Amino acid sequence: MATEVVMPKLGLTMEQGTIGAWLVAEGDEVKKGKPILEVITDKVTMDVEAQVSGVLRKVLVAAGIEVDVNTPIGVIAAADEDIEALVNSLSSGGQSATTPADATPPPAPVAPVAPTPLVVAPVPVAQPAPPPAAVPVPVAAPARGAAPGNGRPHRASPKARSMAAERGVDLASISGSGPGGRIVSADISTLSPVVTPLAAAIPRQHVVGQAHVGEESVVQLTRPQQIAAERLTESSRDVPHIHVWMEISAVWLQQFRQGYSLEGKKISYNDLVVKAVARTLTEFPRFNGIYENGSVRQLADVNIGVAADTPQGLLVPVLKDVANLSVEQIAQETARLVDGARQGRLGLDDLMGGTFTISNLGMLGVSRFTAIINPPQVAILAIGAIEKRVVALENDALAVRPYMSVDLAADHRALDGAMCARFLGRLKQIIETPGLLA
Repeated sequence: MATEVVMPKLGLTMEQGTIGAWLVAEGDEVKKGKPILEVITDKVTMDVEAQVSGVLRKVLVAAGIEVDVNTPIGVIAAADEDIEALVNSLSSGGQSATTPADATPPPAPVAPVAPTPLVVAPVPVAQPAPPPAAVPVPVAAPARGAAPGNGRPHRASPKARSMAAERGVDLASISGSGPGGRIVSADISTLSPVVTPLAAAIPRQHVVGQAHVGEESVVQLTRPQQIAAERLTESSRDVPHIHVWMEISAVWLQQFRQGYSLEGKKISYNDLVVKAVARTLTEFPRFNGIYENGSVRQLADVNIGVAADTPQGLLVPVLKDVANLSVEQIAQETARLVDGARQGRLGLDDLMGGTFTISNLGMLGVSRFTAIINPPQVAILAIGAIEKRVVALENDALAVRPYMSVDLAADHRALDGAMCARFLGRLKQIIETPGLLA
């Protein structure tokens, strides 16, 4: 029986998804449990596998198109099964799907055939870290898949496609080493750095990542970057931000980190700050909530998102139940999440459920900055670098001490300035008091 392939709902908040690539060409056999396409959400890129075996008879939505969840995007059926009625039904049913450019016109209307919905299961895509940039030469044999001219897709991972685009590599000239002949990033990174006719034919100023001073370049945002830009724009426009900042002594942060280092434990300043923020949130539960329908829902668990810079753009992996974690556990989990984010190995669960966010640019030498709230959360904390400041002591003597600036951005619909001042005051007290920070 013919079966619809629909855009899966990969998360509780997911409303739309973009098809990154079809891993199976129209007319190819598919097997139950094998990936058939990649779906790009605002957080991660996922492989979606088929739950039935058959032939991918029809691709209803081409790669690069964004559609609503549960929109039919393909049809799997037996090789000799008549699917004209089903395709016609989907084409005339007002579905928000876009057919490929080479798709044939729909046949005359006939009685529709009730399809069997296909449930697809997401599988996280492993994406290795990007190698050093170079202009490679495709030297391998032709790809197993045909060139784009005949409508067959390149079997390539998102990372491999991104690297190929940056270096001007024609995927049709590469034989993939991955499962089923899929092209992976290693196939691109091992190519010899020699300029090819394809790369030479592209104007130098239009090759992403190859522009020089005085030359124009166009950088195409990834779909997650585009969605993040849209949502942060909405937050900046629709959420009334209030910013309250404070300087906090980092003397005990340095002392504690040094003590952990002597014990052979790798603890960062950020790990200690996360622990302090988690304790503060338990005492100020209104900051650990979400704004909805004119009210603030205070959440039971403290789940802190830690903004991370990755090759795919900004990601915010979430530390779960931080209030019940030790500093060592926070350090271990943060290292796992940040490394996974940069390697493209996070699942949706690692990126969901945040109740509060911390953004730290101190390690990049930024003294102070402001951040944009991640709705429906009601606050975000921006951490600056630890720097030496001249301060006045109690006896009016001057001394040099390590300090850091923190900026709390809050949703003024849910929180006011006095609340923010008390929150930061308590955070300052915890960080500056060894008995509270430990």
